[in-house]
Amino acid sequence: MVELDKQKFAVSIGKYLLRFFVLTLIFVYGFAQITEYSNLKPIVSDLTTKMLSESQAMGGANPQLLEGITQQCQNTDKIVIPMGSESITINCKEVQAKGVSALPQYLSDAISNVVLKDYYKDYGCSPVGCLTSLAVSRDPAKLPFIISAQMNQFLKTLIPYLVIGLVVSLFILIYFIRETFSIFKEVGMTLLSAGVPFVLLFLLKYREQLLVSTGILSGKEDFMGSANQFLSGPVNNVTDLYLYMYGIVFIIGAVLAITGYVVLRKRAKEAGNAGVN
Repeated sequence: MVELDKQKFAVSIGKYLLRFFVLTLIFVYGFAQITEYSNLKPIVSDLTTKMLSESQAMGGANPQLLEGITQQCQNTDKIVIPMGSESITINCKEVQAKGVSALPQYLSDAISNVVLKDYYKDYGCSPVGCLTSLAVSRDPAKLPFIISAQMNQFLKTLIPYLVIGLVVSLFILIYFIRETFSIFKEVGMTLLSAGVPFVLLFLLKYREQLLVSTGILSGKEDFMGSANQFLSGPVNNVTDLYLYMYGIVFIIGAVLAITGYVVLRKRAKEAGNAGVN
């Protein structure tokens, strides 16, 4: 009885660790890809452009800002716009050469350059120290660290350890369960639970087809248009990346769980019939 309790406890620990390492590995690998400079720059630029366009469409402060820049550029060669502790310099000759319609994109690129200015900065602390300072002290000076080259390298160094943790958790389950199809079932169910974000991301990606085709929405709602705009471009690549990774986990989990369940049920049924005979 005690031995059985120990086995159940070990299996529970193994399942918990497997779920933890799968979820963490997917997040870390995905975020490591996102924080690569070549991937991060178009994402930041795209988000900035969308926020400027959205605010302009809603009649917010940006129409006045764009109009003010256009007017000032008629009398000067350069405009400096404060942005927190930084500033954006607008080259009026470039604005006039590209035309007023290109101003939002010009602003977006300028803001992106400011945001990513410290990408290669040495923050003078270990990754754990920087994250601790950000979480505990809430030091705003450390906020850009999250999307820095230092953070990117830290994430990459974590990946091998997470893979090892994943393998160890699988070994725990295999060692304590032993029976092949019981392993299939337990590992499959664990991977299915870890792959739940796949369902959410799938619904998010195909929201229009699912909601409009079923008649839940007409497709003309304002929030649908905003969501479609926001989730397009480089941002869509991010959701696709996580959709793909969670999808693999979900599908493998489903195959293992169904295979294990079907075989074990068939065996139980055969054992029952043999007992009757």
